[in-house]
Amino acid sequence: MGKVKMTISVPEDTALYLRAKPNASAVVAESVEIYRTRELERELEVAYREDANEAEELNREWQGADSEVED
Repeated sequence: MGKVKMTISVPEDTALYLRAKPNASAVVAESVEIYRTRELERELEVAYREDANEAEELNREWQGADSEVED
């Protein structure tokens, strides 16, 4: 994947930290990937919680049918 140059604004202390790093772009890219992963995990957690009631209802509905299946 190609690279794109961007101009962003960050707090001064963050800028000082990044300027002290030999490869600030790599630090920013890794940080964004970590942020994106956490964001996705939060979204999935919310979705799982929202679907938990429906899953429990389906489980109750089909639990009896599962016990009738012969091995």
